[in-house]
Amino acid sequence: MRCTMINFELTNEIKSILTNIQSNKEDHSVANLEKYSLVDFLIAVIQIHYTEGISSIEEIHKLIDMYNCHMNEMIQEVYISLDDDHPLNIMKRENDTFITVLERMEKKLTIVASKKDSSMLEEDLKIIGALYAHYNRKEKLIFPILERKQVYTLPRKIWALDDDNRATYHQFKNRLKRIDEIEFKHIRKSFDTLNKGMKQMILHEEDILIPLIQELFTAQEYEVIANESKAFGYAVDVKSVWSDKDKVYPTKEKKSEDKNQNIKIGGGYLTLKEAELILNNIPLELTFVDKNGLFKYFNEITESVDMMFIRTPISIGRSVANCHPPKSLKKMMQVMRKLKNREQETVTMWFKKGEEYIYVTYKGVFDEKGEYQGILEYVQDIQPFLDLPSVVKRDI
Repeated sequence: MRCTMINFELTNEIKSILTNIQSNKEDHSVANLEKYSLVDFLIAVIQIHYTEGISSIEEIHKLIDMYNCHMNEMIQEVYISLDDDHPLNIMKRENDTFITVLERMEKKLTIVASKKDSSMLEEDLKIIGALYAHYNRKEKLIFPILERKQVYTLPRKIWALDDDNRATYHQFKNRLKRIDEIEFKHIRKSFDTLNKGMKQMILHEEDILIPLIQELFTAQEYEVIANESKAFGYAVDVKSVWSDKDKVYPTKEKKSEDKNQNIKIGGGYLTLKEAELILNNIPLELTFVDKNGLFKYFNEITESVDMMFIRTPISIGRSVANCHPPKSLKKMMQVMRKLKNREQETVTMWFKKGEEYIYVTYKGVFDEKGEYQGILEYVQDIQPFLDLPSVVKRDI
C-alpha cells in the first residue's frame, strides 16, 4: 500500500506558492516540488484545501496547472487505460457531458424566461439528473477503497459538496415546474448555483480525486468498481464492463466449509446453505452492522440495481459512519446510540419512493447475556399491504 502520510515540509512549500497565487505575484515557482512524489503532493493539497480550508478550488486548479507545466505532464489525464468504459474514463466522459449540457442550458435560459416555457429544458434536465448516478458510484464504490488506504477527509468533504449539488438540482427542477408562479430570477439563481457547484465538483474530481486514484488503486480494484457500477447507473452510454484482461490475480486459497452440516439455530437445525437460502428469500432487505460499527452483512433477495437501498460487496467492512452522507450522519449516530443503550427497542421511518412505500426498521441486537452485538436494519415495501383488495382472505 502506498503511503498516504502528510509531509508537512511539502505542505508549507505549497502554502507559500498558494499565498503568491492569491496575491497575484509572479514569483511562485514550483521547482522545489520536483523532489516529492505525486501522491505526497496530492495528500498535501488535500490537507491544505479540505482539512485546513486554505485556498479555493479555483486557486488549487491554478496550482495544478503550474505543476503540470513544470513537470511536463497532465495529471488530470487518465493514463492507466484508453478504454472508454474504464471506471475513470466513464467519470471523465460524464463530466464532459455535464459541462456541455450546462452550457447549452445556460444559452436556452433567456428564451425560457421570455416564453415562460421550460419544456425546452426537459431533456437537458434529465441528463443533468444523472449526477445522482455519477455521485452515487463515487461515494459507494470509490470512497470505500480510499478509506481502506487511510484517505478519509477527501471523501467526506466531497460527499458534502455532492449533497449540496443534489439539493440545488432538486430546487432548480422544482422551481422550473413553477415557472408561471414565481419570478424568473429565482430560477436563474438556482441554475447559476447548480452550474457553479457542478463545475467546481469537476475540478475536485479531475484535479485531485482522479490523479490520487490512479496512484493508489490496483487493476483488481478497478474491476470491482466496474462490476458493481451498473447498480447505480451512468450518465453516458457504457457498452461493456471493463476488465483487465492482461492481469492474472493471485487466488487466495479458500477454506473448505461444509455447507450441508446441520448447526443449531434458534428452535431447530439448519445447514449453512439452508440458512443462506432462507435469508435471501425473506421479503426484507436485511443489513447488519456489528458492535464495532462495521458494515458486516446484507442479504441478496434481488439484484443490487433493484434494491430499495442499494448495497454492494465493496462496502463490506466499511465503518457505518462513512456509509452515510455527512448531512444525515449525526441523526444516524443518534439512532445507533439509542438502540445500543436500549433507550428504544426499535427506530422506524417510512417514505414514498416512486411506486414503493418504503418502511425501514432499525433494531438493536443483544446476546443472551444482554451484551450489545450490533444493529439490524430491515427494509420492506409496504405498498402491497396498503393495496390489499379485501379486509380478509383466508382461502389459499
